[in-house]
Amino acid sequence: MTTPSAPETSQPVQKKPRPWIIAAIVLVLAFDLAFFWQRMGQAYQSEFGAHPDEAAHYVTGLFVRDALVMAGHYAASGCEGSPIKVGKEFADAYYAHYPKIGLGVWPPFFYLVQSAWTLPFSPSRTSVLLLLCALAALVAGQLFRTLREEFGAGPAALGAALWLSLPLVRNGYGMVMAETLSTVLMFGAMLAFGNFLDREKRGDVLRFGLLASLAILTKGTGLALAIAAPLALIFTRRFHLLKRPALWCAVLLVAVLAGPWTVATSHLGKGGWLEPNPSWHFTREALPYYAVKLGRSLGFAVILFGVGAIVKARACPVHRGRWAAAAAFILSVLVFQSIAPVGMEARHLIPVIPAALMFAVAGFAALAGALKRPIFAGLLGVLVLASVVLPLETKGCAGFALIAGTVLRETATEEVTLVSSDARGEGMFIAEVAMHEARPGHVIQRASKALASSTWSGGGYAPAFADDDALLAFLISGKIHYLVLDDSVPEGKRCTHHDQLKRVVEQHPERFGSMASSEITRGGEPQLAPVRLYKIQRND
Repeated sequence: MTTPSAPETSQPVQKKPRPWIIAAIVLVLAFDLAFFWQRMGQAYQSEFGAHPDEAAHYVTGLFVRDALVMAGHYAASGCEGSPIKVGKEFADAYYAHYPKIGLGVWPPFFYLVQSAWTLPFSPSRTSVLLLLCALAALVAGQLFRTLREEFGAGPAALGAALWLSLPLVRNGYGMVMAETLSTVLMFGAMLAFGNFLDREKRGDVLRFGLLASLAILTKGTGLALAIAAPLALIFTRRFHLLKRPALWCAVLLVAVLAGPWTVATSHLGKGGWLEPNPSWHFTREALPYYAVKLGRSLGFAVILFGVGAIVKARACPVHRGRWAAAAAFILSVLVFQSIAPVGMEARHLIPVIPAALMFAVAGFAALAGALKRPIFAGLLGVLVLASVVLPLETKGCAGFALIAGTVLRETATEEVTLVSSDARGEGMFIAEVAMHEARPGHVIQRASKALASSTWSGGGYAPAFADDDALLAFLISGKIHYLVLDDSVPEGKRCTHHDQLKRVVEQHPERFGSMASSEITRGGEPQLAPVRLYKIQRND
């Protein structure tokens, strides 16, 4: 008699989480980490003055948002009047109130994204900074997904955390600047082109064309992709792809979408250049500058970057096109920024940081594999992440909000206020006024424009008044009602008109009645001199 065998128990098959669930979790965690670093940097307590362009980016975003609202009202009213005339009148009036608009000098897409965010939410400081959090989280999600395919979730999480925690990157999404959106688009375009090299699918290269177009319409650095794509083809030697119609459709897409704006505003963009044209003088200084800055921005991870670059250069059978595109992307941005004389600032390298971190994670994976034990690999990852978070800098720009509040409470909207400071201070004041009123409201004039002439970048400076008496006559003639004078401007940034204003106020106290004063903080450091608001006794 045989004993019946026990029934076989089938083990339940564990379902893998769906990709969209993993993506959602990564985005939420990345958003939280970005928000944490913003709070650590006191971004929500600071005014928009961490960079001379920050306030201009914010005010330009307000202008585009309000222009879209005006266009909606114009359409709802039956399109009365010429749209060109109505639009020009609105733009002229808006600039007369808030003369810190850079549309034309900068492309429009960043401001369209701001508008798409602030229309359903609000244009408050918190709202706009949360938008930057979301953009930084998108890059982290892109990086995580790319690395997870090849190295697994652990190294991918390390790469995403490194992206959000590097000081250069934290500073970027702690300010209202275009670099973070530019990274979303340029890094996405690079990944799409790398996929095209690997899979040769039409959708990948068309996606590259669309993202490249939007990157160019966000920031001039996007033009570096025109160098990166051919360079990646050379690295992989897949020249047969030049025969693919889809590749040339992508080129045509870029020309149609980004070409007209780029060509039409090229003369305006040059207003921010340090030199009128590219030159070897600039390039020979910029190239080593950016190479060194890229290495320093990665911190200790630069060692892993070097290891990863060697590993991928020796043998890269998997995703070869993607890695070639990443290398080409890094080189192209270094070259482009060393040719276009827009100034030497490390923030221009933010778009290539994710590509550099791809190589750093590849280096980490190689070292972790050599360590054999997972606990040692995890410890190495923690050490790498901990080593790159310093320095913990605070944004720390404040003082103009109090003066702006006094202007909003105690002056009429038709009365003109003249603000004299450096580019950061004038922008901080204008942004605070525009943020807290129904726009367009109060009329602000910048002393750097009303009392002097210069290019966008400050070149060709010349004061408008030859002596103090001429300046006083202008101030009391009736055109200016209030004066905001920032005496904390650093010596190296003080201009002739600013010192003229200070002397005129000191020599004629009967003409300038003090209304308010506020202590100024720059870069987290309290300044010795305050900013003051005066009411001008005019010759009416």
